[in-house]
Amino acid sequence: MAHIKYKIKQRVVPSVTTILGRFKNSIGLIIWSNKLGLEGKSYHSELNKAAEIGTNVHELAQSFIEGQEFQIPKDDDVVQKCFSKFLLWWESFQSEDFQVIFCEQSFTSKLYEYGGTADLLVKKDDQYILVDFKTSKSVYPDYLIQGSAYKQMIEEKYHYKISQFIVARFGKDSEEFETKEFDTHQLEFAFEYFKTLRVAFDQDKELNKIMKEKKNGNRTNAKKHRNSN
Repeated sequence: MAHIKYKIKQRVVPSVTTILGRFKNSIGLIIWSNKLGLEGKSYHSELNKAAEIGTNVHELAQSFIEGQEFQIPKDDDVVQKCFSKFLLWWESFQSEDFQVIFCEQSFTSKLYEYGGTADLLVKKDDQYILVDFKTSKSVYPDYLIQGSAYKQMIEEKYHYKISQFIVARFGKDSEEFETKEFDTHQLEFAFEYFKTLRVAFDQDKELNKIMKEKKNGNRTNAKKHRNSN
């Protein structure tokens, strides 16, 4: 999946994942990186591999949902297993009153100036349900925050009122799929937190800019001092 630049009136705005990533607790990644190093593996290589698995599963899921032709990679057991879990979940998730509204659609929020791509929105039993696919080892708090930000963007653009957010996890390390459901109250709470991070994101950029200017100013003054001597 290609990297998307989100723009509002030709001005690039940060993505939801970029904002969350700026303030993400890195302890888990440090521990994982150290473990890989002890095993003689490259952190960046393993990170890219995990991202590629997630991308492949997302693309297969989208093709399946939209009725497009797709080919499951025969030489990738992990992608095969993750996609098999998706198929089992999809079969259990559908109902008689079921409609796919969209799959993999990008949005921006003009109110809060950010962008993102939502995996799936369905109408089921007269309720609009937002779904996010994951191939991670667990369901993390960031996913709920991410879902709340997507809900805001979708409701800004359309008349839909999303009543539920589901994280559907097709993990690489488990035999079964996992789902976690969040209601509107939980989403509203998470979005209040996201709004704080959105403001902090701009403040953090401005602070870094100030420090960079300060550093450059000190270098200029030092050079002038040397030249005067």
